[in-house]
Amino acid sequence: MQIVVTAFLDESQVLVEESTRLVDLYQHKQPDFPDRLVDWLRRCEDLLKRHRRSQLAPLSALRARALAAIAGVHEGAESAARRLQARKQTTGACALLLGQAQGLLHEAQAALEPRRDEAARLIQQMLQILIQNGLLQALLDAATGPAERLARVWLACQTRPEVANGARQVLGLVAWADALRLIDQTLDAWRL
Repeated sequence: MQIVVTAFLDESQVLVEESTRLVDLYQHKQPDFPDRLVDWLRRCEDLLKRHRRSQLAPLSALRARALAAIAGVHEGAESAARRLQARKQTTGACALLLGQAQGLLHEAQAALEPRRDEAARLIQQMLQILIQNGLLQALLDAATGPAERLARVWLACQTRPEVANGARQVLGLVAWADALRLIDQTLDAWRL
């Protein structure tokens, strides 16, 4: 089963944007920063698990390290404990873990963005061919609603000999739900 690339990228982008608010919490010395970080890491784990991404294990390890830091167990605690207050040590350790988690989330996004972008490029090419052949507008006009519009266009992409190879390439990159979404985004961008 193939994941829905566009859904993963959208959900992960929300988490990335939320991570900047966590950095602000740390910067402003908010006492709930470690707990909010653990919650954010858990939601990142859920996303990676749902979309079967390999970054799940290292991100889960970061959450475990954050929980350990909250419990007062810090790496290199002997020398650091003498110099820092416990709360500063905990929030500092959590901030370092946040940076590592952001890197893992970015890695997961970076692995999928080229697939989405290539699929979008192929879909734009297929739609341009359908326009040149005078088919796209007829398909859009025959549809009774947005769902039927997408279904008709995608069916034409899969069955018309001049674009069917492109549709197979798209499905090699992303799931059919991604293809429909990318068609919809392209039609909206082109105001069709």
